[in-house]
Formats: sequence, C-alpha cells, structure tokens
Amino acid sequence: MLSIREIQPQDDLAIAHVIRIVKSAYDADPQTTILGDPTLDHMYQTYLQEKAVYFVALWNVKIVRGGGIRQLDGSEDNICELQRMFLLPEARRQGIGKTLMEYCLQKANEFAYERIYLETLSQMKEAQQLYRQFGFEAIPNTLGNTGHCGCNVRMIKDLSLQ
Repeated sequence: MLSIREIQPQDDLAIAHVIRIVKSAYDADPQTTILGDPTLDHMYQTYLQEKAVYFVALWNVKIVRGGGIRQLDGSEDNICELQRMFLLPEARRQGIGKTLMEYCLQKANEFAYERIYLETLSQMKEAQQLYRQFGFEAIPNTLGNTGHCGCNVRMIKDLSLQ
C-alpha cells in the first residue's frame, strides 16, 4: 500500500538512509554530491521555508522514496530545483516515482515557479528516463549554486508549457 505525505521530523534518518543506499550504489562521490551535503541528516528543517516542500513515499509503512522542490540556490530567477529524488531498489517499477513526480510538479505549479531544474548522475539512467517522460530536457550548463558539482547531467522543464 502506497502513501505519500510531507516530511516530518521523525523521517530524517529514514530518508537519509534511502539516499545513502541509492547514491552509494551508483558510486557517487561523497564530496561532490548530496552524500557530502550537511543538510542530508536534517531534511525536515531544510524544507521549512517558503515555496519549498519535501515528500516521502511509504510502501507498506516503510519510507522507500523521497523527493522535493525548493528555490534554486544562487538563482534570482523564479526557478525551483527538484531535489533528492531517490527510490530504494526493492520499491522500483511500482509507479511510485511517477506519483511522487506528479506531487512535486503540482507543488511547483502551486508555488508559481516558472521552471524546474535538476541535477543527476549520468549512470542513473532510469531516473533520467522518468524525467524525460515528464518533459525535462538536458541542458549543457549548470544553473544556480547547488554545491553538487559531481552531478554531470543537468535537466530543466518549463512549467508554463503544461
């Protein structure tokens, strides 16, 4: 049984664990990706700001996925970043990613963002496929200041085209 809700303080350790498992499976560099980000263990606090939200997906009461949006750091434009979208391997191919993406895009529209940006790793092919299904397109340059220079794929979606 799937349920999706906004992150709560008690979810911090569980979602950090999900992210560490998934990123480690792709040999992500802890110094240049989310693995080295000091906010990883304090996700609830990180999203307690205006026009920001982080969702957790529970599959049979276990947190198996998370994803959120917030203003793109280092950008003056009305652009948000899709952040920390990770799913445990055992919960894949259940439609959870698509459902969570819909939640994030709906909130980005509610918050009146004009575009949504993301960064990922080239080896995360399934994630890129999901992003393309939702209209994200690859771009050559980095936007904002995410601090994750180890992510070598950047994508963007124009929210006004929906």
